[in-house]
Amino acid sequence: MRSSIILILILVSSCKQVKSDWIDRSLHEGLYNLDYSESFETYSINKNPKNIKNTIGNLEEAKLYYDAIFKEDLIFAVLFVDNQNWDKYAYAPPPGMPQSFYGGNILLGLGKSVMASRWEQTLSQFSGSEIDTLKFHFGDSIDLDLFFRDGLSLHELAHLYQFVKIDDGMQRRWLSELFANLCQVGAAKNLSNNSVYYQMDVFQQLLIDKELWGDVQYRTLQDFEEHYFDIMKLGRNYGWYQTQFYVIAKQLHEKYGDDVLQNFRNLLIAIDPKKVSEIEDDKLELLIEQYLGKEALNIINWDHDS
Repeated sequence: MRSSIILILILVSSCKQVKSDWIDRSLHEGLYNLDYSESFETYSINKNPKNIKNTIGNLEEAKLYYDAIFKEDLIFAVLFVDNQNWDKYAYAPPPGMPQSFYGGNILLGLGKSVMASRWEQTLSQFSGSEIDTLKFHFGDSIDLDLFFRDGLSLHELAHLYQFVKIDDGMQRRWLSELFANLCQVGAAKNLSNNSVYYQMDVFQQLLIDKELWGDVQYRTLQDFEEHYFDIMKLGRNYGWYQTQFYVIAKQLHEKYGDDVLQNFRNLLIAIDPKKVSEIEDDKLELLIEQYLGKEALNIINWDHDS
């Protein structure tokens, strides 16, 4: 009996150790350990950063939501870095663009992100009623970091629930981004304060309605796979893709609810390229239908190939 108990304790300790060790702590060099949350680790380039407690609170609620759905107790770290030091920690510009890493870290901006500043400069193209709508959801100053940091942090956290099950690499980048959008929708709808959901929904719908993207260079899913980092650097082109994924994700969640999140993650785990190598498009469609259903496959169908 005693030996059985010892074995169980060793196994439990081993499982906890594996979860802890997946965090890449080399990224924490030069950052202050804030100890702002009991749910995950928090670090910052500044010793006393401002305006991040709301973001942390949203992530704490999102973690509870994701943990329940995916049956995890995910261990991860959130890093807050300002524009000046962004390139030291990020894998891609622009400064302030939320990013997640296979090593269990999320990188978020401090202060006004470059993306929020750029979009706030385009507000003159909106009508008076549209400006009033944005003020209602983002405050009189229309602080778009409430979307580009608070809203998108839920998206990046979702990626970690994929990464913790998949060592490295993605079968399709567009499927991973659709999954993160889907999780973001579900998490935002389940926060105690629904402001994050309405902020991301109203802002993105306005961008779609106003067609402010311009003539984007890349439009197909194949483009997204082959030119991913170029698309990210173009900024607006990447934003265009993400709003398309958001629309699809919203439709999926409205139809299937929270159950689709677990099924989608199971799909991503099943098509881990390290396990099954590269899958052809026709076989991938069959697997999407198998895991999510025929109607879901129809919703996911991409309408922008021409």
